[in-house]
Amino acid sequence: MQVLNRQKTFFSISFIVILVIALHYLGWLNPVENFLRVIIKPGSRLMYNLSVKINNNNENFNSLDDLRNAYQRVKEENLNNKIDLSKISLLEQENVELRSQLNYLNKKTFNYLGAEVIGKNIDPLESTLVLNRGVSDGVKVGQPVITGRGALIGQIVKAEKNESVVRLINDNQSRLAAIVINQDKSTGMVEGGYGISIRMKLIPQNESVNVGEMIATSGLQPEIPRGLFLGTVQAVEKQTFQPFQEAILTPLEDLNKLTLVNIITFNQ
Repeated sequence: MQVLNRQKTFFSISFIVILVIALHYLGWLNPVENFLRVIIKPGSRLMYNLSVKINNNNENFNSLDDLRNAYQRVKEENLNNKIDLSKISLLEQENVELRSQLNYLNKKTFNYLGAEVIGKNIDPLESTLVLNRGVSDGVKVGQPVITGRGALIGQIVKAEKNESVVRLINDNQSRLAAIVINQDKSTGMVEGGYGISIRMKLIPQNESVNVGEMIATSGLQPEIPRGLFLGTVQAVEKQTFQPFQEAILTPLEDLNKLTLVNIITFNQ
């Protein structure tokens, strides 16, 4: 019975579908179809506009992503260019420094060892630098360290296998026998002041020392050759009835910006 009912339902639906198709092709359903189009049109238009808007938004999102990606690429390229330019600038500075050192050292008769500054002591009471040369390179305690212009910046106070420590001339424990390049060839002792100042003490009171005159090593200390420049006279301090006067020095090199130096190993 149920099978018979299903067959009847199937044939009924099939008959109705066939009839509707036939009436459509005969044009008898045009009034009904036009009426349905009028009813459905607003909703259809809304759905179409909505679909277009969604597609446009998707395209905008894609364009925005492309723009962001392009900006990121430009930004990275700009950063890489800055890094490359910085590297070139550093190489140029090192080249100038090396040429300066070579020109000075070629005029002298002592052996030397080039070194790079790789660190600085953070102790506020000391003024020292760490170099990338050590005992394996022939570095010994007491050896002087200079720059390309022949300016003495300090002495080696500690030497390990591959590193060494140089005490700068503005360190509180630095003591260097010096001479003023003036008419009197005034002698004295150059001492550091906790990384802040450099003074030449024990200058005879009766000798003339003027601002701007050069100060160099006197050669009266072991392992410190004569004629290594220490700085220029910035000011002179005299006190009445005192046997000695003092000179405040300005170092020839900025001791906070040293990168390449030379260690004098010994005189020939």
